[in-house]
This record gives sequence, C-alpha cells and structure tokens, in this order.
Amino acid sequence: MSTTPATPAPPSPPPSSSSDGPSWPPLPAHAVTDDADGTADGTPRDADGPPPDPEAAPDADAAPERVLAGALRWIEAGLEWFRPRRWEEYLPPRPFRPGPLLELLGLLRVLDREGVLPRNAPLPGRALDLAAETAADPAFERSLRRGDAYFPYHLNLVMLLEHLGRPQPALRARCEALLAADAGGHLRPYKPVLNRLELRYFLDRGGLTAPPCLPTVEALLRQSVAALDPDVLQLTESETYALTHAVFYATDFGRHRLDLGDGPRAGARLRETVRVLLGVHLARGSLDLLAELLLCTRALAKGPETSPAERTAWHTLARAARPDGAVPSPVHRPEVLATLTGDKAAAYLFGTCYHTTTAAALAAATLRHRPPDTLRPATGTPPPPRADPAAIRTWARRVAAEAATAPTTLRTAWRDQLAPLLTLAVQARDPHVLADLLTAAESLGTTAHSPAREAAALLTAWTD
Repeated sequence: MSTTPATPAPPSPPPSSSSDGPSWPPLPAHAVTDDADGTADGTPRDADGPPPDPEAAPDADAAPERVLAGALRWIEAGLEWFRPRRWEEYLPPRPFRPGPLLELLGLLRVLDREGVLPRNAPLPGRALDLAAETAADPAFERSLRRGDAYFPYHLNLVMLLEHLGRPQPALRARCEALLAADAGGHLRPYKPVLNRLELRYFLDRGGLTAPPCLPTVEALLRQSVAALDPDVLQLTESETYALTHAVFYATDFGRHRLDLGDGPRAGARLRETVRVLLGVHLARGSLDLLAELLLCTRALAKGPETSPAERTAWHTLARAARPDGAVPSPVHRPEVLATLTGDKAAAYLFGTCYHTTTAAALAAATLRHRPPDTLRPATGTPPPPRADPAAIRTWARRVAAEAATAPTTLRTAWRDQLAPLLTLAVQARDPHVLADLLTAAESLGTTAHSPAREAAALLTAWTD
C-alpha cells in the first residue's frame, strides 16, 4: 500500500481454468450476486419484484464515512497485532518485520493532516507508543544497519515517527550516514523507477536532503508507468500497484496536483486509465486495488464530479466491510476463518484484512481534502456485470440487440462499461467473450476507438 509497495498485498487467487484455455479467477466471497440497482449480469431488476432493502443499500454518500469509522474501530481493537513479535506468533515472518506498523503510521499521518484524527487521540497515541517501542528494539537498529533492500522502509518509519512527534535522533543520524554511503545501492540509476521515486518521496517528506544523483519526484514520475500511457488491456496486477503508488507519491496521497510534464492530454490519459482499472477491479471484487484506485481517482480529479464507477466502488467497499469494520483482502476466506478459534482466528483475520482495511481508510480520509459532489449511484442505469464470463456475454448480447434503440443515457453508460469488460476478457484470454464484446462495441460505434481497436487486433492474433 502506501508505505511498503514491495510487499503490497497477497496475490489474487489462482485462476480457475487450465493454462491453455480462458482463465477467469474466482470471485471473492464478498462479491454479491445482487444489488440495489440490478442483477449481477447488468440487466435491470424486475420492476414488479420487491423493492430494494434500504438497510442492504444504505446512503452511498455516507459510504466513505462508514468505511473510515469501521476501519479505525477495527484497527484500534486489534492494535496488538501490529507488533512484529505478536504477528510472528501465528503468521509467517515478514521480510521487513514492522511492515504493517509502517502502513499504520502512514495512515495516521494522513488522518492527522486531514483533521480526521489528531495525533493526541487515543488510537494514534497507542500506535505511536508501539512504533517507538519497536524502533527502540535493538533488533530494529541491527536490521537498519544492514542497509539492505529494506533500508528505505527503516528510514520511512524513523521519519514518520519524527513527523508524528516521536523523534528518534540516533536512528535518524544512522539513516543519514547510510544514505550518504548509498547503502543498498538505492540511488543508482539502474534501480527500478518506482523504488527511486519512493525513496525520493520519503526523503522530501521527512525533510532529509536528497543526494544530487537522485532525481526529483517530478522527474522520476515522468519515467514511471503512470506517465508512459500504459496499455490498460494488458496491465498486470503488479504494474497496477506500481501505477497507484506512483500517483500516491507524486501527489502526497492526493494533497498536490500531478504534473506529468506533457500538458493536459497526459493527465486526461492517466485519468482514463485509472477509470478503466477502477471498473476492472470493481468487477473482480478486488477490494485492495479498488481502495487504492479510489484514492487515485480523487487525487487526479479535476473537480468534484464523480463517475458511476467511483460511486459504485464506494458502495461496494461499504457493503463488503465486515460488521467489525475490517475490509477483506483478496486472499481472505470466510470458510477458513470459520474453522479457527481464539488467537488463531484473530491472527488470520488480521493477516488477511489489515492491508485492505488500511488502504480503504486512507482513501476515505483523503476525501476530506478533495470532496466529491455526490456518491449516490446513478438511477435508471444498470450496473456493469461482475467478472464472470456468462454474465459478461449476457451483457454484450443485450447491448448488441438494444443499442440502436436505447436511450442516450443508457448508451453512454454502456460505452463507459465496455472498456473494463474488454480488459477483463483480454486478461482472461477468452476469445469467445471478447468476440461478443467487440460485437457490442460495433453496435455502440466504438470499434475504431481505443481500447476496442487494440482488443480486436489481439483477438485476430489469437484466432488466426
């Protein structure tokens, strides 16, 4: 997430199909098959059927506040699990032991900055006590002194403690000495762009002088995937995480405007990429990337206007949150949790929810700085289908059959929904679904436009 992208989140579940055929990952347990506006395949709800349950579809304008309040409640209740030694009693050791704690400090900084939760409130006070105790452990300094691949995260933790009122002067001096010696080679121009962008962001935010050989955040951003007009159809999960984190660092989590150095068109292309990715991960029910892309959406927004996908995504996050406030990650399995009790259950829940819950809280907190005009779902427009081949083909065939006579508002909604669905079909390597979607694109008059044009070329290459 915000502080440890080298280990962002566990990978999504493996696809359900064999490697020589279409590959559609299973939907997570939280992915509902029905919602207040329509069914999972995007067809409208029967007008003669029962009305939606208002408790099942609460006011979406309040969704971020509900997500944030629940997340903070859950984090505070499980604060002990952020302690590295507590984590390691039941969960596999992490390469950077205080990784979850570092993410929490990043969240606390944004909460303090946005006026959501001052640093002298009970949760930040307890969390900072825990972080200061962790930094004072001799094992932390020994790990820091190695100056290895995790040196930037040690430095980040030390500087976040200082920013939040718990300075560590001896550790800061050690970080400065290691930085001057280029411990770990993190300053080298052959190192990945995101890693150098991340380090430069940590240094600038912490008030440390960056070595002259390390380019500015702006210069590094222009070398990153966010600025290089990525092919959204074939963007991998790890590349998507790289994109979201580049936006996080370049905007300081939505605080500053993004400068891609290529005029307004570059910004428009990136906003469109994020919009499509938001639709992709909304369809997949991937709450982790959904939260990160929601943060990017607001960080890149030119004004308060919201898209249907953004509104639906907040509604989805709010519905998917557990009653205790935790937001499940892609690897969380309720059926596994149900077999566990006591500390084993608590450890499993924390390990499979802390990252996504923290990301969701961050996205909600940043709305204070750039509030949207509304998050209410558009009325009269069916939602897009889930990432299910049968549901997508049903959607495509309906569009192909009705596009010629459909109202303009519905055609516009279908055009917006098409690009994420094309991306899902391409990434699943499913020629049958892709063919149906391209027929729908033809009915909507978009076959000559990106990404339908590129999707058609891929389909030809697959099938010829």
